[in-house]
Order: sequence, then C-alpha cells, then structure tokens
Amino acid sequence: MKPTADAYTIAIPWYEREDFTKLWELADDRDAMPSDYDVWHRDAMSVINTWLARGRALQIVTIRPEKFLDWLARRALPNTAESRLRFAEEQATRDHHAA
Repeated sequence: MKPTADAYTIAIPWYEREDFTKLWELADDRDAMPSDYDVWHRDAMSVINTWLARGRALQIVTIRPEKFLDWLARRALPNTAESRLRFAEEQATRDHHAA
C-alpha cells in the first residue's frame, strides 16, 4: 500500500493575536502554556520548523473562540491542549475531504 499525503500531514492548532488572550483565559491548562502571544508564537514557529525539517506537511488550523467553545460544549470536553489538537485534526480532516 502506497503512503498518502495524509500519512505525512500534521494538523497544527494556531491562534491569532486578537483571539489569543481570550483562548488563554478560557484554557483549563493555561498554567502549561505561555500567557504572552509573542512567546507562544515563537514556540509555535519552533515546532513548525522542526516538523518541516523532518519532511512533514503541515496544515495550520486557526482556532477561533466561538467555534472552538461550541465544539467543546457539544462534546463535553475540557479546554486542554489535547482537545485543541483534536479540534485541529478534525477541522483539517473536514477541510481535506471538502476539497
């Protein structure tokens, strides 16, 4: 069986500066993430560059507060890094199949 692009693609949750503070304040695990957007952005870019150096394709998924919080509520999930990644993966899969 031939590998597909999906097997090499990583979904990355992404926050826009204007949404970051609200998303951070609502996160159940905010003690494990930087409270400053610039620090978060620097760290996120480091992760992105590491994955790209490994030859992986990335799909960056912007997390918008209302859509994400609605998604959490419908699934009764906590607002954690694991849930944010799951949301990004679901959005990436949905977007890929819609194309």
